[in-house]
Amino acid sequence: MYKTLIINELKSQKEALCIPYESIATRAGIGIATVKRTFAGNDISFDTLEKIAMALDCELSIKPKHSAKSLYKSQVEKKAQEIVERVMQTSALEDQAVDIEAQKKMLTQAKTMIAKMPKSQIWG
Repeated sequence: MYKTLIINELKSQKEALCIPYESIATRAGIGIATVKRTFAGNDISFDTLEKIAMALDCELSIKPKHSAKSLYKSQVEKKAQEIVERVMQTSALEDQAVDIEAQKKMLTQAKTMIAKMPKSQIWG
């Protein structure tokens, strides 16, 4: 999916500049066959994409979908929910129902506990 988006952006830039494959190859320092394969979506390496992008005065970049803080908070929530669900399952097996308020309290406590852990430990 992303490969197609990147190639389409490069194609748009190529068309806007009216630059032939030969010129792209020369500017990128790669063979014309490599350029054509890349634009066809075949046999693409990141290095080749980067060279072609630079030849077309473009840059490749990675943009996070969400902030690190938001993603971390979401992971803490997920881990806390997993802990509470395990407690709920164990309680159900022991025929000990847990009411909604107790469940909310457990969730809050679990989040607090997880937030105190080293960040590297919440991803497993």
